Amino acid sequence: MNRCLYILLFLFVSCNSNGNSPFYFFPSEISDSPEFHFEYGKKDSQIHTNRSNQLLHYENGVLCVFSIPIQLYNKELGAKFRICWKMDEVSSVRWQNGFELLNLPQNEYSHFQEIGKDWKVSLTDYGKWKVSRDKNPPILEWKQQIWSTGHVSYQTFAIPHPTFIQKSNTVCEVVFRSFALHVTENKTKVIVFEFPCPNIDSILESVLTQNQSWLSNCKVESPIVSESFRHTESNFQRFLEWENPNEYVICPFADSLVRKKENEIIGFQSEEFRNRSRLVLPNGILLLSDDPKYQGIPIPKHFLAELGTEESISFGDSTFNDSQFFFKQGEEFFSNQIKTTSCRDQMNIWKTEQLFCGNPGLPNGMEKDEINATIPGCTENQIKLTEFYPGNHKETGFPLPSFFEFQNKGDVCDVSSLNWIYEGVTYPLSAKEKILLKDDVLVLTREPWIGWNLSETVKPFTIPKVVFQIPSHSIQNRKSKNTIQYEPSPNRIHLLRRGDQNLFSIYIDDIETPHPKSVCQKDLLSFGFQLSPGKHESTIVKQLASQLLEFAVTPFPFLDFGYSELEEGIGSFRTVATKEYFYWKPALTGVLSFGYGSSLCNGEKLYQLPPEFFSNHFNSVEYLDKDTSQIVLSQWTDSILTEKSHGDTRSLHPEPAPIYFSSSLRPSATCPGIWRSPGIGKQRSLEIIKANTEEKYHTNLFLDSLIEVQIGNVRQKQQINILPLSNKTFSLQLANVNLGIPEEQIYSYFSHPELVKSVGFLEKKGPVQIEAIFPNPIQSQNEWIYICNRSTNPEDLSEYSIEDETSIDLIVPYQTRFPNSNPKGIHGNGFITNDSILHPSTCAWIVDPDGKDWYLPIFHSESDRLLTVISTQTIGNGISSGEYLQLKKRVNGETILISAFGHKESANPFRKHVNTGEYLWLKKEKDGINIDHFEIYREEN
Repeated sequence: MNRCLYILLFLFVSCNSNGNSPFYFFPSEISDSPEFHFEYGKKDSQIHTNRSNQLLHYENGVLCVFSIPIQLYNKELGAKFRICWKMDEVSSVRWQNGFELLNLPQNEYSHFQEIGKDWKVSLTDYGKWKVSRDKNPPILEWKQQIWSTGHVSYQTFAIPHPTFIQKSNTVCEVVFRSFALHVTENKTKVIVFEFPCPNIDSILESVLTQNQSWLSNCKVESPIVSESFRHTESNFQRFLEWENPNEYVICPFADSLVRKKENEIIGFQSEEFRNRSRLVLPNGILLLSDDPKYQGIPIPKHFLAELGTEESISFGDSTFNDSQFFFKQGEEFFSNQIKTTSCRDQMNIWKTEQLFCGNPGLPNGMEKDEINATIPGCTENQIKLTEFYPGNHKETGFPLPSFFEFQNKGDVCDVSSLNWIYEGVTYPLSAKEKILLKDDVLVLTREPWIGWNLSETVKPFTIPKVVFQIPSHSIQNRKSKNTIQYEPSPNRIHLLRRGDQNLFSIYIDDIETPHPKSVCQKDLLSFGFQLSPGKHESTIVKQLASQLLEFAVTPFPFLDFGYSELEEGIGSFRTVATKEYFYWKPALTGVLSFGYGSSLCNGEKLYQLPPEFFSNHFNSVEYLDKDTSQIVLSQWTDSILTEKSHGDTRSLHPEPAPIYFSSSLRPSATCPGIWRSPGIGKQRSLEIIKANTEEKYHTNLFLDSLIEVQIGNVRQKQQINILPLSNKTFSLQLANVNLGIPEEQIYSYFSHPELVKSVGFLEKKGPVQIEAIFPNPIQSQNEWIYICNRSTNPEDLSEYSIEDETSIDLIVPYQTRFPNSNPKGIHGNGFITNDSILHPSTCAWIVDPDGKDWYLPIFHSESDRLLTVISTQTIGNGISSGEYLQLKKRVNGETILISAFGHKESANPFRKHVNTGEYLWLKKEKDGINIDHFEIYREEN
């Protein structure tokens, strides 16, 4: 009758318990004496309680004490036990309170002692209990999975189980230890529970039988590393966790671990390791540590001394390739786990006063049964980057830590659900629940911002001293592993550094810019820094126009831009490499300088550009012009840089077309022999060019009375005046000027204090022009000069002479000097050898008398005249590379200049050097007045 009543009561309560069984036993099956129930190989325990992290469960007059927390007990396949007996509710409350003392702070008053009919329980320290135990050695002991008989009982969870002792044939004892890690082992609190012994032989038999069953069905595989930790400042000290990730039992074939770091190999094996790792249950854990409080498999400290660095640890065919991980991040500690969940929600039995995220001995993804959180974890896509600052280093005298600032763009959430990944290193965002309201910000900083009242989160990341972009990083959901990656645009460059200090952060509000002044932190602004850690406000940022004023590529490269002085905002410029450079332009500043590194020649307040900016590809700048509000592209060539820098001594100033560039006239105050003016007023050189198709000249400056102009050549020069036209243009007044003999080649000569060097132009060419020269043939006697008649009248070349820098030779037809010769080019090319008359549009070759089989380029014609000098063995003293040459003519007893190579009589003579086997050919539609008018070609076989 009583049995039926209990069944009916059970069904009634079940119907009112939402499907959860309120009883583990029928009370009639439980006596007043504690009964020890051992389970092994069973996973069907379903004890439901709202306190599943506790060791005790009381219901309907029955108290049960479990070997491990009830949540874990339900899932433990390996060895576990419970002790149950009848008890009144008042007594059960004392037991509950007594067990809670295990994990209370050590300095609080702690007392728990109860005595029953055949049992007793008390609270003490582990050290005191051990002294008592050592005085009275037990008959049998079971601790750390191993029975004193040699039996090994395996566990799913590698957490401390109570020590079981048989004190006599009838009295047994179980010692429950505190999970507190912040006290020494001897000071660890324990509850000693003495009760009547169970059937020990039956327990050992069940262990043996189950082990044999598992061994006969296990698969030979190795576990994998699932968690690691190492930090001497942490109560968690050091541990290495291996896990069987499968749903079946494995039996590793290896009985040792092997650690490799660089060229060092260390092995580990022990009898206890061999025994406890012989079997690993499904999803089971092996925990190795040198800290006895874990009751894991003991392992020497040095074996775990390099965790979190580049090394490998192998267990059979399973290898753990470790990498950099920071176990301490600020004042928080984190273990390195392969499978994670929210730090707030993760199941962890260990008690410590420190902030720690990890769960040694338990599966990484295991969560607490009771997550009393109405606030969800943050998702990876609701946390957005709003600011980045690379830090200001200590040697500046004003050190500021680097930081990344994120804002919660979604609903209120707990940020401990996320990881931040930077440079391959994982940084969990919080070891405990950290609530972010909508629009709250989270600041991840390298070091604490002491005195600035920021609720920052310290992470030990490293940022270079000078950066130009937000580094790549990602936000990851710890549970799902879903990741949002941030990659900077390779073409968006931020100039944050002026002089030797990083004065600006990168501000993100839809787009990235250097931090605007209007929303920066005012106290920091007073020291010259534009950033706002811990606070993000939207603002409208004005884009400013500018104007390139000055630049130099070598030495000590720099750029100067000019602005409307009162404006402030974001400026930018581009290079042809499509990269755009952004910077903050402050108010009351008319000129900003940009450069690389520190230089006395450029000053110390330059915006720092990347070191590769002034590379060989730096040949243009594009920007929004402040005068025209149009995009302006300023381009130049290496030859322009060479010409206008005057041997890398002067910076360049952009000019309107068709001048394009002028040179600096302002000597550097700090670098003798260099002309430049970074950051200050400009003094530009006068530049004069001649229009190609008109007798008109252009300048970049308005000419004054100091300009002087002459026309002629070395034989004769005349002073002339200029005729101003419009818009910085003029012409020469030649109406009453006698230019002498009509065929003579004539130059103009300009002088002015603001010209860096004399300027002049070829104003009139002679009828015959030098158009190609072969000064250094492979066969030295085979040099030649190629001339053409570009007039409308025939020219008698017997009246001509060729002049180098030391001598003059008259020219004659080749047959005149060598009447019996029939000279040919190397490929059989022929000539007219007996004629000195050069008709319009025909050409001739002047060769050495000793030459033969000349190399002749593609412009050779069979109608070309072949000429040589009248008496000497060479042209002049032999043409040399880079030597001046002049073609002259005798007219009415006067020797006049007809053509020249190098134009030594001009205002700007030049030399053009070539290597052996190379010749020079005048470019089409060029007059040969400067070095770039000739192309270099090489002799072909």
